[in-house]
Amino acid sequence: MKLVELHTKADRLTGSYYLGYLVYQNEDLTVLIGLDDDANASGLILVNNQDLVGMVEQSPSLAYCQRLIDEGKSTDPFQLMPVNQELLKGNLSNFFEAGKAALFKKLPVNVTLNNGVIYSGIVTEATLEELRIRQIDGNFALDRIHSVIPMKQISSLEINSALGKMWSEYQDSDIAGNPYDLVELYLDWLDDDRFGNYLLGRVLLEDDHYLLFESINDYGQLEAICLVNRDDIIHECTASPVIDFYSFLLTRNQEAGIFDLNKLDHLAQSLDHVPSPLEVLQNAGQQLVSVDDYAAPGEMTGYIQGLTDSEVYIEDPVTGQVAPFAIDRICTIDLASSELEKMKEYLAA
Repeated sequence: MKLVELHTKADRLTGSYYLGYLVYQNEDLTVLIGLDDDANASGLILVNNQDLVGMVEQSPSLAYCQRLIDEGKSTDPFQLMPVNQELLKGNLSNFFEAGKAALFKKLPVNVTLNNGVIYSGIVTEATLEELRIRQIDGNFALDRIHSVIPMKQISSLEINSALGKMWSEYQDSDIAGNPYDLVELYLDWLDDDRFGNYLLGRVLLEDDHYLLFESINDYGQLEAICLVNRDDIIHECTASPVIDFYSFLLTRNQEAGIFDLNKLDHLAQSLDHVPSPLEVLQNAGQQLVSVDDYAAPGEMTGYIQGLTDSEVYIEDPVTGQVAPFAIDRICTIDLASSELEKMKEYLAA
């Protein structure tokens, strides 16, 4: 099977694209076995050919994925391939058949419309004209309202995603409370709709100025060991449906041996104090660093080109542009993270 990158009209609105192995293409759909950002197996992705604007076999993202595949780092950590193979033995020739398969097997789906709107949930009915879905809400519960999606408006449909599988497993779990002392940190520099965005994880150490924080990703895996500026924290939450769900994911992933795939925890275990941002930057030397502050519109990852007691100069590894950052205005800085590891692999591809 060929490794390809797909772009759709909806991509222009969502800012995304699809990577994966091309399984087949008929007059209506293009079907992929999806790959995630780490080139690991994802669910099946069905793309409406009328919304498809491009398929490429060479790109920086594909080169990065191919490098990971060649190095044997492309795996199936969430055990999705058995169900993918089972689904491919059936009829997935159109969205109606895919909807029926999801309904029969009780598999959550992610449906992207051609206007960029995304629905995630459980299929309750599939006809030739429409899908009916009960969406999974922000509290990981099912909406009581059934959303009606016209088939002709669907740009793509993903079935058997990792997060969907784990959500299904969560429905049968009895984990309650907050056994891992997880916390949602709401920061005043994040764009949110009144507590709509946050960092999720555990506080490892703290002093008067910073938290040494273990950040958890969307899949309940260790994402980063980072410093968080306490002055930027405007709200904390230690009891919520989100924390209930991710407590389950942490238990699940630790039992499966996939919680800390990049072996980041050894760094946290080696620290007996909360380092200052300047200490972190000095220790980074010529390695990649990742910082977030008020000046930049997003996280900045790059190489240190200059360092004083008050400023750090970071070079973007792609554009070569160097930007200054005031050290006392840094909101977060990663000591180690999966994103830094990905960027190293990407630059080497």
